[in-house]
Amino acid sequence: MRFILLLILSFFLIFPSYAYDEKIKLNRTNIDTDTKKETIKINLNEMLNLREIKKANKKYASIERYVKETSRKIFKKGKRTKYKGVAVNIFKNNANAVVFIGNEKERGTGTGSIINREGEIITNWHVVGNAKKLHIWLMPDDPEVMTGDKILWTEPNFIGTVINRNKGKDLALVKVEGLPKNIKVIRFGKTSNIPVGSTVYSIGHPKGEAWTFSSGMVTQIRPNYKWSYENSSHSADIIQHEVPTNPGNSGGPLLDEKGLMVGVNSFTRGDDSELINFSVAIEEVEAFLREEIKEDKPEYIKKKKKPTYITKKCKEKSKYLQKKCKKEQSSKSGTGIKKTYPNAIPGDTNNNGIEDSWYVDENKNGKIDTAFVDDNEDGIIEAIMLDENENGVWEILVVDEDLNGYPDLLFMDHNEDGKADVIAYDYNEDGEWDKFEKLT
Repeated sequence: MRFILLLILSFFLIFPSYAYDEKIKLNRTNIDTDTKKETIKINLNEMLNLREIKKANKKYASIERYVKETSRKIFKKGKRTKYKGVAVNIFKNNANAVVFIGNEKERGTGTGSIINREGEIITNWHVVGNAKKLHIWLMPDDPEVMTGDKILWTEPNFIGTVINRNKGKDLALVKVEGLPKNIKVIRFGKTSNIPVGSTVYSIGHPKGEAWTFSSGMVTQIRPNYKWSYENSSHSADIIQHEVPTNPGNSGGPLLDEKGLMVGVNSFTRGDDSELINFSVAIEEVEAFLREEIKEDKPEYIKKKKKPTYITKKCKEKSKYLQKKCKKEQSSKSGTGIKKTYPNAIPGDTNNNGIEDSWYVDENKNGKIDTAFVDDNEDGIIEAIMLDENENGVWEILVVDEDLNGYPDLLFMDHNEDGKADVIAYDYNEDGEWDKFEKLT
């Protein structure tokens, strides 16, 4: 889409903010108050929900602080064991299906396994705790990124939603929108295929050592095993083994010699010299996945309605219908945006005689701080720009790329140098940004 490319590449510089006096003297030839210009009726949809849009800036600031803090805890300690043969393939085939989980609410980290292409991740209940949202990171393409303190800071941050929990089994299910289409998925095996004495493997992030690969022997299979944490009690079929398990491993996969997931690494018992490690058996995971999803959807989704388009004829290519459509859209001032913002200053960015942009002083202090753009003049706002500190630089650009009335892309210029440095995506358009990515 023409307008999106233009906005993304140069909107921060092309559309500076302006102060204005009582005569509304603006420094732009395409912003005027000519009442002869044709006015488009604008649908009042979620693109005009500025309160929700403004939350994105505060949300990212919170994420930024958390990621920096968590990144400093990730380190490389000593030399890791180099595996050969079968073990190498087990890691290679499954590492990209293992995620790093950050729990900002409870200041913890853990591991999870992607179990399907719908973006569902299995982990432990004690990893998610009472959090509804989690930070999710995929394994970086460049292994060198995993050394030092920038592993998370330089990688895209997905936002996962906890959609189901089973506290008794110590299991939780997380859903992530927008994962790559070629994402790796872990396949399930059976505990009957790992008899006592067989070798099993794990991938996780023990004590901050991201994507560590470990192995050990199965020492027993224990049905209906009971254990407890500080404030909770649990019971499930478990696998007892010697694979090193430390804080950060929780929620990660236990794999058999075929690379199939046979358990979720969960807890340890014993002192530092004789640790006995346990994983919730895969059959418990399968039973959990058959449970009814109990988590409520956000209120935004419940209330979300399909926006009403002005007319389907606006989409037609026929010149006659296009002309008729524009005629039907025209109206007197006081409708559309002017109904919500009666003092909005209209603009005609392409100088074709039709108003397609509106500049607003939302806090009524004499300075423009908000702009709305309807580039294709179909009555649906495609983009909103915000200058919250009113210093002449648009810090936020929100875009409705699919033109359905709901924002799905967001660009931020945090250092206010006229270039976007962060992009956010709302893949399912539920009002929650699903992914934040720093732009180089």
